[in-house]
Amino acid sequence: MNVLNKLHESRSPALRLLVGLLLLTLVFAGGVAVTSHKTVSLTVDGTQLRVATMKSRVIDVVEENGYTVGERDDLYPAADSTVADADSIVLRRSRPLQISLDGQNSTEVWTTAATVQEALAQLSMTDTAPAAASRGSRLPLAGMSLPVVSAKNVQLNDGGKVSTVRLAAPTVGALLEAAGVPLEQRDTVVPTASSPVVDGMRIDVTRVRIQKVTAQVPLPPPSNRIEDPTLNQSRQVVEDPGAPGLQDVTFAVAAVNGVETGRLPVANVVLSPARQAVLRVGAKPGTEVPPVSQGHVWDALAGCESGGNWAINTGNGYYGGVQFDQNTWERQGGLRYAQRADLATREEQIAIAEVTRARQGWGAWPTCSARLGSS
Repeated sequence: MNVLNKLHESRSPALRLLVGLLLLTLVFAGGVAVTSHKTVSLTVDGTQLRVATMKSRVIDVVEENGYTVGERDDLYPAADSTVADADSIVLRRSRPLQISLDGQNSTEVWTTAATVQEALAQLSMTDTAPAAASRGSRLPLAGMSLPVVSAKNVQLNDGGKVSTVRLAAPTVGALLEAAGVPLEQRDTVVPTASSPVVDGMRIDVTRVRIQKVTAQVPLPPPSNRIEDPTLNQSRQVVEDPGAPGLQDVTFAVAAVNGVETGRLPVANVVLSPARQAVLRVGAKPGTEVPPVSQGHVWDALAGCESGGNWAINTGNGYYGGVQFDQNTWERQGGLRYAQRADLATREEQIAIAEVTRARQGWGAWPTCSARLGSS
């Protein structure tokens, strides 16, 4: 027979009362233990922790987790406040800052801010900017030196748009960032981006942009050149002009201050192919044509002699732009190009005219050369 059975069967009232009191004590103690255990949120300098505790005061929970609270620290709720399950505790520890404005002597201040940005706001210095640290830099608990600069008035010429701005920034580049117009791509700035900002200075920004643009453009037909030994060298005949195709061409477009300065094709996709052109070019031996010199003079002479018509044949015995008679044309070597001057090209006629002028002078065209002042 076990002990419980013995107690149950016992007829002693005193023993039964003693056992009841013992069981009640055990139940109450367990309930108190369950009630004392809680989980709370502890945030220290912006870092949140979930901690389990049986402490009942805020300060006890904080110290239990290894933190001390100084007189300059911020603690919420207050240190002696009672903690319940799921409560939140926030501790912002203070730290010293050595603040110097525009290079002047530094002053020590205390702040519970976690970042440079928060510290400037807490110290009512939002119109200043850190000279070296970034606004998002975290402040070490041991403190740090924080040189700041005050707002300055500057004249900003941003791609031709001129305005006056007042901002706090240590450098030209940082000022442009603060103004919401940072340097991008191949932008340039005068003074340089690393130059310190001085009150009353002028900043000139040149915006250089390169962007890709796609456009549909004709695709020129390829040319098939066929040499023809029966055709004079200065002549060509289009057997088939071909037909252009269509393509998508991607250009790299350069612009300075919004004005396009050039574009280069960087890729293309053929939408419809071009039909090949066929060109027959002269290759007849002995029909070489020297380069034309003083072409404007010969054009002026032809304008006087024939109205500028190099293929004229009126039946009056004179042919072509500068009105060769047949005898002169043949004597000066014109037959190597064509049977008559009007059947020769402008360049071929000028070649024979140069030979004629070398032998006879401008007097071969007495009326028009005199009218044009040639001699």
